[in-house]
Order: sequence, then structure tokens, then C-alpha cells
Amino acid sequence: MFQRRLATVLTTALLFPLFGCVSKGTHNVALSDLAGVRGEREELLAEIVRRDSLESELRGDLERSARERAALERELRDEIAELEEIQRQTRAELRRLETALGERGAEYRALQEQLVSLSAIQREIRDRNRIYEDVIGRFQSLIDAGQLSVDIVRGRLVIQLPQDILFESGSAVVGREGRETLATVGTVLAELTDRKFQIEGHTDNVPIATARFPSNWELSSGRALSVVRILVEQGVVPANLSGAGYGEFQPVASNDDRESRRANRRIEIVMLPNLDVIATTRAPE
Repeated sequence: MFQRRLATVLTTALLFPLFGCVSKGTHNVALSDLAGVRGEREELLAEIVRRDSLESELRGDLERSARERAALERELRDEIAELEEIQRQTRAELRRLETALGERGAEYRALQEQLVSLSAIQREIRDRNRIYEDVIGRFQSLIDAGQLSVDIVRGRLVIQLPQDILFESGSAVVGREGRETLATVGTVLAELTDRKFQIEGHTDNVPIATARFPSNWELSSGRALSVVRILVEQGVVPANLSGAGYGEFQPVASNDDRESRRANRRIEIVMLPNLDVIATTRAPE
């Protein structure tokens, strides 16, 4: 619009000197249009200035927005990095707790196993003591007569019979008195069907060298087996019996005199510990 008016004014202004005679009215109209053009030009310049100012403000806003966005992005990256570190530490702590829990679980299971084992040992000890008291009561007359003794030795029940009531010197044949004593012992042991016994033969240190017994080992072993046979005759389960000869190598006295040698010549019936309990028992770590 402004450009068309400007073209009209310019055309009028150029034609005026060419034709020389323009009416006053036309001249005034041209001047009026020129003034209008000037006003519109000023308004246009003002609008341009206003738009330049607005553009400058918009650029400033855009720059501030860009700076704020960059700052927010930095903060976001920092927060993401902090969150990742927290997650890493949390995962590490979880692994540590899982490991600790696993270890505690293993310790707990081990303690439970030990508790079960200790309970089994306690039952075994109670059973042993119960059997000990029962045997003492039933063998009291033989104990009083000096034909045997009953003791707990290294946690094992031991029935000890002196050689003098069982064997002649240098012999592995049980005499009449010895058979009577072993018959009583066998009757009691036959009732303990869940228990195993080892018959152990012991001698003094006086050497022996015969065709049948080249040494005290053979003599002590022969005597132990003779006792085993008699106990089996009295009803003791054969699978629950074993025989061993120790010769003179496990003395209970010095062998320096007649009485100490007499004490070393003996038969011991040892009630063996329950091997099932021992096998399933673990020592505390």
C-alpha cells in the first residue's frame, strides 16, 4: 500500500516540471499525499525499530533459555551420575549382605549340625551311664567277691577280670570258676543287643616261648578269643564281639613286683562307643 502511494506521488512530482501547468488542486493533493507518505514512512521506520528491539529481546530470551537449558542438562547429568553411584553402592552393599547372609546361614546350619551331634553324644553318654549303673547293680556280688571290677576308662565302660580266676599260668583255657563268672557276665551282655564289646587280653612282662604261644601277644590273643567263645555260648550276638591281644604293652601297674604283675595279667571286656554317633559328629571349628 505504502509502495503504491509512494509511486503515485513520485509520478506526480516528476510530471509537474515536465508539463509546467498543474492545477492548484492537483498540487495540493500531491503535497498531501507526500505528507502522508512521509508519515507512513516514519511509522514504518518506527515499526522497524520496534521489531528490531523485539527481535533483540527475543534473541536475548533465546540465549538465556539456551544457557538455562545447558545448566539444567549439566544438573541432570550430575544427578544421573550421582544416582548411578548410589545404585552401584547399593548393589555392592546388597552383594555384601547376601554374602554375609549366606555365611550366617552356613554358620547356622553348622551350629544346628553340631547341636544335633552334641545331643547324640549326650544320649550316648546317658545310655553308657545307665548301662554302667545297671551292670554295677547286677554284678555287685561278683564285685564284692573280687571276681571282677567295673569302671569308666577314657569314656568307655570296662569290665575287668583278673587272670587268676580265669586261666592257669601260661594257659588260654578258662577254668571252672572263670566259666561261672563269664556265664553271669554273658547273661547280662546278651541283653545289650545294640552294643558292641571288645575282649582284650593283657599279660605281665614275663616272657613266654612255647610251641603254642611264642610270645605274650599270642597268649593274650588266645585268652581273649577263649572268652569270646564262652560269651557267644551265653547268647551274646557274635557280630557284637571282637577279640584283641595286647601282650604286656598296656600295663596298668609297673611290673616291678609280684602284685603289680598280677594286676597286669587281666581280661578286659570293653563296651565300644557307638561308632554311628562318632561318625556323624564333627568337632567344632
